[in-house]
Amino acid sequence: MQNSISTLLVTTDFTEKSKNALEMAVHIALRHHSRIIILHNINHFFVIDKTGKQLLGADVVKNNVKRVEKTFQKMKTSLVSEYPKLVIETILTSDTLINGINKVIDDEDVDLVVCGTSGKQDFIRVVIGSLSYEILTGVNTSVLLVPESCTKYTFEKILVPVRVTDNLSDKIDLSLTIAKKNKGSIDILGISKEDNVNTIGKAYLDVRRTLEYCSQRYDSHFVETGDNALQISEYSKDDGADIIILNYQDEQSWKSIFMENFFKQIINNTVVPLFFLKNRYEKKIDSTKVGDGYDVLLPHPG
Repeated sequence: MQNSISTLLVTTDFTEKSKNALEMAVHIALRHHSRIIILHNINHFFVIDKTGKQLLGADVVKNNVKRVEKTFQKMKTSLVSEYPKLVIETILTSDTLINGINKVIDDEDVDLVVCGTSGKQDFIRVVIGSLSYEILTGVNTSVLLVPESCTKYTFEKILVPVRVTDNLSDKIDLSLTIAKKNKGSIDILGISKEDNVNTIGKAYLDVRRTLEYCSQRYDSHFVETGDNALQISEYSKDDGADIIILNYQDEQSWKSIFMENFFKQIINNTVVPLFFLKNRYEKKIDSTKVGDGYDVLLPHPG
């Protein structure tokens, strides 16, 4: 698997959390010599009558498109003025958010989707699902979730949990790439239940040997626990981690229909960016089975 980050896509609804996600994307792009695509989605609403499907509020939608395009131009001009070497594009879509993102991923060969998160969710949004959760589970490439409160845009301390073995080498390769670009160190956290200590322990030692072979600075710890998400979140705070690298396929095996599932727990309890590694060349997610984005990107620049 290729772990370069050549093209980043940033979703925006022009709120503070999405502005912060864009700031993070800019710093990543400058380090990795990547291009940035900023995407905003406008949902079109229809009603079906005897004459067929009709667009409601066409004039409103048209005005919204003009406002978004004007806002895009201001953003692009400002960013290029501040960072002359930055390669930046804007795209406006009018599909469901997930379909729109996945089409751009395919058309533009996107390596990473960057999305802002608000942090703690209220009860209703945790049960129903948040924007960041919808993007994480719905798009067909790696996802970086950036908390609105995050103000550090370099990754000098990179936390890499080792708790399942699938695709672990890809996760380590990515971590080495990020460490090189940030002149950072890697912290390996072996984390296992009692009945899986031998398997995870072996993988943990293999990772340590790989980092030593690559002459990569690292620390390592091993813990036994039954609460993986909480343990990782708490450890990241105690360790002063700047980013946590997770393999989406690894974490997917822990998913649950309950709100206590791994994804929502770690999103709601972690205050640093979460990088979920996905392989674009594996079987793609069926975006028709994902929610239609009722709370997705707002039609008005805020």
